Amino acid sequence: MRRRSAVRVGGGVTKALSVSRVFVVAAGLLLGLLLMGGPAEVNTQETSVDGDLRLVDTTTDTVVSLVIVPAPSGRLEIFDDPDGDGTGEWKGICDDGLGTLGTQEDNNIRVIGRQEAEVACRQLGLSGGTPLTGLAVPASAAEDPSVYYLLDDLECSGSEARILGEDKCKHSVHGENNCGDNEAFGVSCEAKTSNNDAVGHIAIRGTETKTGVSVTADHSGITDADGKPAEESSFSYQWIRSDLAYNETEIPDATNSVYVFQSGDEENWVKVRIRFTDDAGNSEQVESFDVGPVYPDLPDGSLRLISTTSLETGEVSDSSSGLLQIFDDHTKQWKGICDDLWDDDDATVACSQLGLSGGTAVTGVIWIGQPSLLFLLDDVECDGTEEALLECAYSEPGVHDCTSWEYAGVTCETASGSR
Repeated sequence: MRRRSAVRVGGGVTKALSVSRVFVVAAGLLLGLLLMGGPAEVNTQETSVDGDLRLVDTTTDTVVSLVIVPAPSGRLEIFDDPDGDGTGEWKGICDDGLGTLGTQEDNNIRVIGRQEAEVACRQLGLSGGTPLTGLAVPASAAEDPSVYYLLDDLECSGSEARILGEDKCKHSVHGENNCGDNEAFGVSCEAKTSNNDAVGHIAIRGTETKTGVSVTADHSGITDADGKPAEESSFSYQWIRSDLAYNETEIPDATNSVYVFQSGDEENWVKVRIRFTDDAGNSEQVESFDVGPVYPDLPDGSLRLISTTSLETGEVSDSSSGLLQIFDDHTKQWKGICDDLWDDDDATVACSQLGLSGGTAVTGVIWIGQPSLLFLLDDVECDGTEEALLECAYSEPGVHDCTSWEYAGVTCETASGSR
């Protein structure tokens, strides 16, 4: 989960976003095998090429027939044959970064792994795509599961035709993983349905993910078996924002091919959904990869205050008091300031830079949340006359000996006049 909060010394309660793990029950497998009258292991194709997929039942380690009713499901395996000589072997896909979050029916919650599952089911000649995670590797791979996995950190936009290949899903280097014996990725698919012929990547083209920058949705990479219309007016666009907790929200009025990153996009991720009607009259939909996080168009060393909660009283700080964060233009991130040597002179400079007056140092603020708040400054020493904290003395940027309960904060007063 990507969520942030700050408290003052003593401890705190983190609000964890529940990530459920779904396990496979390949219902009807034995019945299907009996009806087919074949051997225990059923292969659905005569030959395999590099990147082909199959489903395997985790209980019996047999290949799942893709005609099982109501829906084929199982551990996903991928054929590894880079030389193309037919001597490859079936390997697994690790579920790192995948899992389920929310439900597909809730349009405001992203289902982690949904895009990857949809691509896998499409490649198998099916539709749907519910991700299954935490599955067991084959018994033969239990002693050294890392050898079993071909792909780790898989990421698909959902519009790919296949998982493996040029301009397909993203993943780590083949064979490189840190996965255990119960981290295999699987899917549950549905019978083939029509109107899902459109595949290919949508590129979000722009110079950088910074507020105020214009980006363009380029759908030239999309192909469609039923024909893609040539007229630009045939395509509709919807830009979508994904926050720190993976909640997805359609951005109001962001319905053109060009989008300008807004202040509301800061520290969030943005993608675009494109819809069109193909030449056969079918409605098609494809989505891009997320881009981000979007960072603010601010000078290096800009400051902001994050509200804190007192562990003694439960009181939430107001807009003129809280944990202090400083923008690091080098990494495009908001970072923290360590409270070593932090005093009222330092706080006075910080409040003035924020456009406030006064300046009382607050120390021992605890940061709870993800992504982790890194420290940019330590051992800050101001004399109180500087215009900005970066004008004060401090340790080398990023060098510190501080912990998560040593963040600096301030309590300021009313808006200041000119100095």
